[in-house]
Parts: sequence; structure tokens; C-alpha cells
Amino acid sequence: MALTLVTAGADAQPLPPVGRQAAPLRIQSGGNELIAAAHAPVGYTALGDLVADIGGALTRRSAPIRVVRASPPQTIDYVLCVTREGTLVVGERIHTLDESQRRYVFTRGEIARSYPPLDDAGAWRWLVEVPLSRELTVTLELRARARWPVEAVTVTPARVS
Repeated sequence: MALTLVTAGADAQPLPPVGRQAAPLRIQSGGNELIAAAHAPVGYTALGDLVADIGGALTRRSAPIRVVRASPPQTIDYVLCVTREGTLVVGERIHTLDESQRRYVFTRGEIARSYPPLDDAGAWRWLVEVPLSRELTVTLELRARARWPVEAVTVTPARVS
């Protein structure tokens, strides 16, 4: 299992690297894979927009965090919203493999969880648990400058257990 660690100072606003995109974080367990952008875009600043987008089959935004499951064959896309108060709201969109059509079809979308920011001088920090397999839960640390609107967060693995 390989982990890519990216660190940032507490007051750093996550920015895409100049010239090229940082490699995504990838963790595998039990045939499943977690893929997370090192600099993840925050697609939503309003809860209503997040709810409207995750509830339908079509979306115009890519997912900064994705879990690809082997059984049942599914993709779970996690999308991010940070409210004015700094609460991180995580929405999930699940697509399941339709054997007859040989493609993934939208199954459901919903708010997965929300996290108030943890105290950290000048920054918002959240610890997000992502179940990867029966044996493994990954805790991701997401961090952004405590300034709204948040355009992106840095993502690092905080714990793999």
C-alpha cells in the first residue's frame, strides 16, 4: 500500500501546483480503491445547490474524492460544500454497475455527513472518515484558510486503520 503525503501550513490557502497537477492520493484495500485529489475543489458554497446536484442523475461537477468498490461494483463520488460558518458538508453520489447495460447507472445521491471545523489558528480543518473496506477506514484531513468562500482544500491522510 502506498501513501502520498502532502503538507501545508495552517494559514496556507490550497492552490493547484504551478505547471502541473499534484498526484492524487490512492489507497487500496480488499479490491476497493480510494482516490482523492491532493488539492480538492470545493464545488458548493450553498447547501441548496449541493442538494439539487447530488439528487439527480446528471451533474456538471467532478468528484474530488471517489471510492471504487469491487463488490457490489459501485463508484461513490464525494462532493464538498463549505458553508459561511465553516461547516464542511459532504454529499455522496452512488453509481452501480448495471450488468444488462454494461455501464454504471446513478443509484442515489444524498448528504453523507457534515463536520464543524476543528479549531486551528487561522484555518479550517476537518477530519473525514471514509470506509474503504470491511477491514479499512481512511481518515482524511481536509484543510483550508478560514475565509469564505472556500474554493479548494488540501487533502492528506490522517489515519489509515
